[in-house]
Amino acid sequence: MKLSSDQIIQIQNTISKGSIYYEDIRFELLDHRASAIEGDMKEGVTFEQAMKNQLKDFNEAKFQREILLHTHLGMLKSIFKEMLNFRILFKVLLMTVVIVGFMNLFAAQNPAYSETLLKVSMMIAITLLAILGLFSTRLLRNSQVMSAGNTLFLMGSLSQYFLRLEWLQWTGLSDQTLLYGITFWFCLLLTAGFRVLATRITKVQTT
Repeated sequence: MKLSSDQIIQIQNTISKGSIYYEDIRFELLDHRASAIEGDMKEGVTFEQAMKNQLKDFNEAKFQREILLHTHLGMLKSIFKEMLNFRILFKVLLMTVVIVGFMNLFAAQNPAYSETLLKVSMMIAITLLAILGLFSTRLLRNSQVMSAGNTLFLMGSLSQYFLRLEWLQWTGLSDQTLLYGITFWFCLLLTAGFRVLATRITKVQTT
């Protein structure tokens, strides 16, 4: 049974703005409730009773958390998928050569300084990229955009912590080679993360 516009508005009014912060999740919850209520009404249940059944023991905050967890995992997969894009890999390789060459001009004999310079520069870039959504209320209230930014920042932070020259000495590679590897990873993360975030922002702006 198809719901009327007034009934849709009634369902929409039951969604707490305090519990559901992101607009796209509010729409998803609205669709979820409307579909469930339509299903109950097909079984002969009145609209009012069907709506009460949906509201009973329903935890909106938990619903949002589950959606956000799923969305963040999806963003993680999207970033790794972009990392396998041949065009991105080629661009990142060129970026790596240029950046390491630039670092060598200033710290050729000081790998530790080069590592610090690289990580600080990359984290500044990743952080600025991750907070792009803060410049627009609409983007800020979209879970897809915020999840992409959060995931990128988290991956950058973890990489910052775990990718250390001193911790990678067990590989037997020279500091210079390790710096190339670390630089390549950060460039790849930045480029792939930008692609994913830009795609989500464009999608929101065009809808």
